[in-house]
Amino acid sequence: MRIVCAGRGFASVLFLLLGIIAATACGGDSGDEITTRLITAVPADATPTLAPGETPTPLVPPELVLSAVQVYQAGAVLVSVTGDVKAGTATFLGRTFTLAKGSQSMFAFVAVDTEDSPGPHPLRVDITMPNGSKGTLEDTITVLKTDWTVDSLEFDSQTSELLDPKTNADELALLKAIYSGVTPAKLWDGPWLMPVNGVVTARYGEQRSINGSAPSGHHSGTDLGAMEGTPVTATNSGRVVLAKQLKVRGNMVIIDHGGGLFSGYCHLSEIDVTEGQMVHGGDVIALSGNTGLSTGAHLHWEIASQGVWLDALRFTDGTNGF
Repeated sequence: MRIVCAGRGFASVLFLLLGIIAATACGGDSGDEITTRLITAVPADATPTLAPGETPTPLVPPELVLSAVQVYQAGAVLVSVTGDVKAGTATFLGRTFTLAKGSQSMFAFVAVDTEDSPGPHPLRVDITMPNGSKGTLEDTITVLKTDWTVDSLEFDSQTSELLDPKTNADELALLKAIYSGVTPAKLWDGPWLMPVNGVVTARYGEQRSINGSAPSGHHSGTDLGAMEGTPVTATNSGRVVLAKQLKVRGNMVIIDHGGGLFSGYCHLSEIDVTEGQMVHGGDVIALSGNTGLSTGAHLHWEIASQGVWLDALRFTDGTNGF
């Protein structure tokens, strides 16, 4: 975990330009790697009106907390800003992620796409304080290369109809519209859980040869082997935003975990939740199956952050730093 601290006295540009306070002033744990970065403040347009004798309440300076400073392609960094911050955005690799309100910070799961270039890249977090002042925190995140696996699949004529480009494009457009949304609140709580205990039969990002074609694309989820009728549980808490049959993914459930993070569960034989329902991590939401474009009973499990599909297993194996 890395903590980046702003200097005390956030509202004074001159103070910040003169120097940055010692790292120990951030109050981080002694085991954390702590660095400081300059934060440039812009005074609010209007000065708050105070009652006679009233003094302004000091603002708690912002601190930028990163779950990791190295992350694999298709991974995510949990970016948090503590202190008196009411809004903000994080910009990384040309994408902007809206910060949402958590229990102790503003946060976003900053996503790395499958094709993003390995190497160090700048992270910029722009924030707004309650008094209208604005500021910027910066750091660097290094993207690590992922070696994608390749698999060959054979589909019969009936299932091959579901490979039609328009069918796939229409379904992806629907999912993209859902996954690009941002609920400005934290609905998830605690660790991320495996939805079934099945063996991984296909990893996220896998490139595929279909009926002898050249390998292409990237598998959008993680396939877990599970006999038909196996209970499928929510990977974390949230609100069900989709629970219906799709052509390619078959019966599907999508859960909104807040802050722009979603999880999807596909090829289900039975759906046991309704849209709008709140669920907790570990709750049974469906039964595994073989519906849609599928050659055998399994669970296709996917996670996306603000429109970017991610490797769901990296939410459970610790490589994202949380």
